[in-house]
Amino acid sequence: MSEQTKSKGSAYGWVILIVALLAGITAPANMGKVTALGPVVMAQFGFNEAELGLVIALFYVMGFVMAFPTTGLINKLGFKGTVTIACATGVIGCIMGAMAIGNVPLFLVSRVFEGVGFGIMGVCGSSCIAPWFRPEKRSVPLGFWASWVPITMCICPVLYGWIVAADGLNAPWVSVWWGTMVYDIVAWALFMIFYRKPPKELAPDQAADKPKANKAVFKRAYKSKMLWGLAIIFFLDEAVYMAINGFLTTYLDVQLGTGLIFATGMASIFGLIAAIAPPIGGVIAQKLNCHRWLLLIALICGVILTATVFVLKDPNLYYIEAIIAGIVAGWVPGMLWQFAPNSVTNPDDVPAANSLLAFTQNIGMFIGAVFMGGAITAFGWMWGPYIAMLPFYIVALIVFFAFGLHRTMKLETKQETPKEIDMNEEKGSYTF
Repeated sequence: MSEQTKSKGSAYGWVILIVALLAGITAPANMGKVTALGPVVMAQFGFNEAELGLVIALFYVMGFVMAFPTTGLINKLGFKGTVTIACATGVIGCIMGAMAIGNVPLFLVSRVFEGVGFGIMGVCGSSCIAPWFRPEKRSVPLGFWASWVPITMCICPVLYGWIVAADGLNAPWVSVWWGTMVYDIVAWALFMIFYRKPPKELAPDQAADKPKANKAVFKRAYKSKMLWGLAIIFFLDEAVYMAINGFLTTYLDVQLGTGLIFATGMASIFGLIAAIAPPIGGVIAQKLNCHRWLLLIALICGVILTATVFVLKDPNLYYIEAIIAGIVAGWVPGMLWQFAPNSVTNPDDVPAANSLLAFTQNIGMFIGAVFMGGAITAFGWMWGPYIAMLPFYIVALIVFFAFGLHRTMKLETKQETPKEIDMNEEKGSYTF
């Protein structure tokens, strides 16, 4: 089946967004199994908090390893071939995890396989969506894409908690692993069926008949000071927020004694607000051209969140905490993913820009999970976050101003409106 769409204008771009989002969700859905079911995994394999942090971190190893090679995979295999690798490794990891009852080494290896898709989809997702929309119209669709992780943080904790509580099997957590395997296959099939390349009228600088077109150049992309500022902030943000996500259910269940259902339900509320925030932020940013100020607000909220999240003793206060966390989890990645394609001057370099963000995202998650687990073990739940999390958002605020994002993170306004695209004209193609 041809990958070239016959749809009119950029309307088909919303179909691309949907199938890319469904394929993207496979990776964080696999990630969320251990974070949401932390107490269950600890009991099953005898892990303590520090060891659970290492297990969580293993998922991100292949995430940051695959970030840069993914640009090469897109160049050689296209988006369909690259997404196939992401989903296939996820399926293998799910099978291995489901068969790892009482087998710690096999379980650990399964997490590495599942993590491959996270690094790949972080690059693939926005890279296959962005060309379908003109720069001034990308904030909303990329805002929806930025919810690929928060959506799973909303749905998966309560879904996984319900499955474990309702399943009568001797090892009920295994059902979650088999279920994610099925989802990975379905999402892959939908992407294969519906993905198309955009017409060259939407991406004229990337037309296939241009010499040396459609090749991302790392050296050219990484001259952007703005891109490096975005990437460093992503590292700092993900190091902290995913540590919170990884230990929230454990803190609520074990330290506050809320029970697993409440703990996973609260994690889902955190995820729900985080999933709503990126599209809302995208609409606001696209209308007011205020990406920089939404990012600044989110970073300030990050300071508040890290100072309070593992200090509160009343479970009911976490409903308020969820609003703060949702702004952080929604607007920091949301603004970064939305603006990454605009941080490079050549549209061909969008995958390279996304590779850098995916790399810093995953290495931040890895370091955060390990650092936070060790800090909790060494300093306890109260002082651990102040040592392992709070300084990160303070540094992120410094980077925001030091790299000039308060000035440069702004779209250039255009006076003329692009003409209506006639899809009956000569069709072009877009490849990396």
